[in-house]
Amino acid sequence: MASDQHPGLRILLVEDDADTRANLRDILELDGHEVKAAETANLAESLVSKCSFEIIVLDRKLPDATAEELLPELAALNPDAGVIVMTGFANLNSTVAAFRAGAADFLIKPINVDALRNSLQHIQHTREIQRQLQRKQEFSNLILDTADAIILVLDLDGVIVQVNDYFQRITGWSQSELIGESWFDKCIPEHERERVRDVFLQTAEEMRSRDIVNPIPTRDGSQRQIRWSNNVLTASQTESPTVLAVGIDVTDHIQAEQQLLRAERLAGIRQTMAAIAHESRNALQRIQAGVEMLEEITQGDEETETDLLVIKRAANDLNLVFEEVRSFAAPINLHLHPCDLVDAIRRAWTSVLETRGKHDSRLTMELPADEWIFRADRFRIEQVFRNLFENAVAACDDNADIRVTGEWDHESCRIIVSDNGPGLTSEQADRIFEPFFTTKAKGTGLGMAIVKRIISAHDGEIRVVLPNREPLGATFEICLPIVATRTGSSVQ
Repeated sequence: MASDQHPGLRILLVEDDADTRANLRDILELDGHEVKAAETANLAESLVSKCSFEIIVLDRKLPDATAEELLPELAALNPDAGVIVMTGFANLNSTVAAFRAGAADFLIKPINVDALRNSLQHIQHTREIQRQLQRKQEFSNLILDTADAIILVLDLDGVIVQVNDYFQRITGWSQSELIGESWFDKCIPEHERERVRDVFLQTAEEMRSRDIVNPIPTRDGSQRQIRWSNNVLTASQTESPTVLAVGIDVTDHIQAEQQLLRAERLAGIRQTMAAIAHESRNALQRIQAGVEMLEEITQGDEETETDLLVIKRAANDLNLVFEEVRSFAAPINLHLHPCDLVDAIRRAWTSVLETRGKHDSRLTMELPADEWIFRADRFRIEQVFRNLFENAVAACDDNADIRVTGEWDHESCRIIVSDNGPGLTSEQADRIFEPFFTTKAKGTGLGMAIVKRIISAHDGEIRVVLPNREPLGATFEICLPIVATRTGSSVQ
């Protein structure tokens, strides 16, 4: 009889013999099961189309079909039902055919009641195990789909077996692009592959590894830094040994740490440079005063005047260097007023032509006809473009051809500055805004660092755009808000 542990089942009894059908129905209902009966295949299909059954007890030979013919139809209508086939004429071929058609058990007539009960209990137990496995699978899938962490399964050759939606969200790669691919070739930058492969082999040998950080590329060409915890799932846990890797995206955390260290380093550098510039400019003023006195004494001595001119020019060069150092070391205090961006660009270009002397260099501006006027510090904005233009002119062996384009909307403006020089490598692009980094033979390497500070002070951004086709040249993209920063804001 049905117990609390095994409650009654919904059973469809398909039997064309009325006495057998009535006897089996009585037995099954006495055992606590809910039974519906049918004497033909057509009636059985009709009942199954209207109601779901857990068990179908099916006579192999019915007036209008055999069990082998009916089983596929029943399976299509009620795929989860366990099927017991009954027959009075058993042979090997019919038994094999019934099992191939999806039967769970095969009983010989006249039916032994205990054998039928044992078959029902076995099917019920099997179904319960299947339900438990399904619940576990659904729970696992829920974790895979909702966890804000990468969940990755690799086989022991490093081939991707499974990956969750979160990985797809942060990288842009779809599962169809990942499953079956080599993890190392597809998702590890080339310079990191050897190290990551060594960690993978160590994990396979030691069964686990923790706090391993490596970058993974995204579809848009950027990289995310991921901290991994890895475990080997043995053959007793899965069909074959695999590596389960759980990854946390720590990109923002690492960037924040780097920015903090960079800020601390820059603060120290600025203090040091400010002190050096102050003391050096005092000494430089004494040199300039001495040169002026000597010029008065040695008037008419051409050789001495030539030497003094060399000293004077060198002193002037040093004064420019110290002025740049002082500009970098000092806080940027903005004086915000309506600023005509086009006019600021033209002023910066005129200044560069006057100091550089390359009057055959050309500036082309392709900006919308609207007035590009917004609140900004005009002097600082000119300084930004002057530094960009000076770098472009210095980088070009021949006369520079500089192009400025832009877009304007109600919230921001985007300006692109490009030249016809040799361009920047990816390594140079990564470091171009670092203090003291320069691609020129001469210079302090502070110009682009100052540019970035000025743009940041205006709540804007500047970045290098690396070309993916000829011609090369350096290209910078500047984004500035239309309503610039707070009046009188200061950036340290």
